[in-house]
Amino acid sequence: MDQLTMLWEYQVEDIKADNLAQEIRRSPLRQKMEKDRDLFMERQKQYKQIEEQVAVLIDRKDAIRDALNRCEEQLSSLQARFEQNPPEELEAVRSFMAEVSKCRETIVGYEQEMKRLTQEANTNDQRGNSIRTEAARLRSEFESLKAQYDKEMPAKKAAQEAQRAVADKKAEGIDADLMAHYKRIKKQIVPPLSRLVNGQCSGCNTSLPSAVLHRVRNASDEIVECESCGRMIIRM
Repeated sequence: MDQLTMLWEYQVEDIKADNLAQEIRRSPLRQKMEKDRDLFMERQKQYKQIEEQVAVLIDRKDAIRDALNRCEEQLSSLQARFEQNPPEELEAVRSFMAEVSKCRETIVGYEQEMKRLTQEANTNDQRGNSIRTEAARLRSEFESLKAQYDKEMPAKKAAQEAQRAVADKKAEGIDADLMAHYKRIKKQIVPPLSRLVNGQCSGCNTSLPSAVLHRVRNASDEIVECESCGRMIIRM
């Protein structure tokens, strides 16, 4: 048996093993597991971001609370000063009232910001609770799917491994350079080896030039590639 014929027989079993592995990867159960896993990780990331935002809000609220206390103390001090030593001149009264007005405006601004921060904190709490609930659901669903997957997969993996062993057996005796060439082409297109059928490449159904046909028909182990798809062509 020539090398290309041996390679063809290897390809038949190799593609079967690949198809079984692909069935495992494309299993609806596995895809659902991976989707739940990715969503769970995304929700964990979102919850961490919310925690960081809440920490910033808490720090800001504490700072505003301290600032409010200082403003209220300042306002009380102004009122006490007014009662103890009321200004007699109009300009002094105006200056005092302006100082009081500025202090009150500052207090109102802080109170409005505190209200906004409280609303934002409540929104984050609601969002955090929703994310935690969804994350718990995703985790539970993932664990249930994984239990099913772990139960079903051993038989499928065993079948794939058995088929791969058959392919490996067929690879025995094939020239290492030829096998390396096969694998290089396989990275670009599958299957990497095609037959000559009615003057055409069976992989892409392109008619081959007469010079290429002559090489395929008259060479036993020479590697001849389709000029259209790049597959190795074998005459069988």
